[in-house]
Amino acid sequence: MAPDEFQSKIRQAVPVGTVLNNPGGGTSEIIQLSDNKISYLRGSSTISVSFDDLFSAYSHFRGKRVSSSDLRAYAPSIFDSAARPAGHSCNCTFLLLILVRIDLADSIAGTGVRGDPYTAVFRD
Repeated sequence: MAPDEFQSKIRQAVPVGTVLNNPGGGTSEIIQLSDNKISYLRGSSTISVSFDDLFSAYSHFRGKRVSSSDLRAYAPSIFDSAARPAGHSCNCTFLLLILVRIDLADSIAGTGVRGDPYTAVFRD
């Protein structure tokens, strides 16, 4: 899949106003889709992540079971709030939710705690 097709699938599946239920509680509401990034509201925080970063992570792990820990290790500047430069840990579950929504991942498993992180199988 090409990056533009990936972005198009996301734009169709989660237009502005879409509310995604986070596996650990709360929601992520899509508030903006720009040319190169998607922004969502999680609690009272606005978080943005580029389509290219989401596609890169999907491409890297395609065909594998992936955990939020794997994502933080792969690209901490995107997926790890504790990294320097910091990303945002919420981007881990956000990517999983998006991939499930566009049918590029199975349902999310795990409890999101140490020893049982959120996981999903990324489809080819």
